[in-house]
Amino acid sequence: MEKQEEEKALEKAREEYNNKFNCPDGFIEVRLSTRGRIGAPSIFHIRNFSTEDVMNLNLTEQQERPIKLIKILQGLIYEKEVDIGRFHQKEVIELLLLMYECFYTTIFANQTWSLTEEDWKFLEEESGGKDTEMFRNKKRALDNGSWKPVFDIDISKDIEYHEISDNIKVNAKVQRKYGNKLFTATFSLPRFGDIIILKSFVESMYREKDKQFARLTEIVKFRKECEEKIRQGENIKLDQIPSIPKTEEDKLREYETEKSLFIFRATVALYLIELDGESLIDVPLEKRVQLAQDPRLDFSTFQQVQEFFDKLEFGMKEEITVRDPILNKVVKRKYPFRLDDLLSAMGTTRPAETTVSFV
Repeated sequence: MEKQEEEKALEKAREEYNNKFNCPDGFIEVRLSTRGRIGAPSIFHIRNFSTEDVMNLNLTEQQERPIKLIKILQGLIYEKEVDIGRFHQKEVIELLLLMYECFYTTIFANQTWSLTEEDWKFLEEESGGKDTEMFRNKKRALDNGSWKPVFDIDISKDIEYHEISDNIKVNAKVQRKYGNKLFTATFSLPRFGDIIILKSFVESMYREKDKQFARLTEIVKFRKECEEKIRQGENIKLDQIPSIPKTEEDKLREYETEKSLFIFRATVALYLIELDGESLIDVPLEKRVQLAQDPRLDFSTFQQVQEFFDKLEFGMKEEITVRDPILNKVVKRKYPFRLDDLLSAMGTTRPAETTVSFV
């Protein structure tokens, strides 16, 4: 090892030792699979939710819960310079899984199982065919919820993580000439905090109009579903379904276009970190949304950027290893971990390796 590399290694070892030595009891060391290359730092420390934190989250309305979560997680991290809002959403979920495993239990229990095509085929064969009473009873029980197949996830064994590349590219720079001027824009992976703010913006801006068009939206959706069933051979009378005056349908289409355009501009703003050489990293999202109206930020170019980021491999792998409760065998299947599910589990699960004695 060269002298310069040796000095860096010793400095890093000293820093890690100081972090551990100075960190109070009750905190755990966090080393996410992204290793400091996305949004979270390579090492930091966090403590568990307090009873007040869990109650606060559970009593918060669902749409406001992610905002509350950011504030609470920020207060749990020992290193004050760490900004949870700059994490990627995958990193936040990985952090919550680690906290659940360390502070509660390794088993994420009783997750609802959605039957696969192979499961249905097995039930059909087991029941002696689709037209048997046994098969119909099983299907009825699934539909009405009296039978709910579930499965467990062992966080320590069933989840795999991508080995993040040392050369992973998290920025994309666009350059284009307009006459004698060079246009430049730099995009990066969206931050968890900005995603939460964007959802809040959209809900707030379009809440009233969504209510106005709710009935029309339901009718349009219902008619489309009926038309699809007719194409599949079902006998449905369309003349019994409420119709929509053309003027109202035009208004709905105009509103949906307006909302879609805003969401597109806001999505561009999520990724935008530099425009014509000016850094936007610390610029509030609402200001970046205004800048994203620049006509030079066209859809086709941004789509290429977004597709590139969608293909990046880091964090949890989409497929986990679990036991199929119908076939009773170990299988691979896609499972999206949701923030609400993890927070609910933390509110109802008793910590493992804790003994309560009554004397």
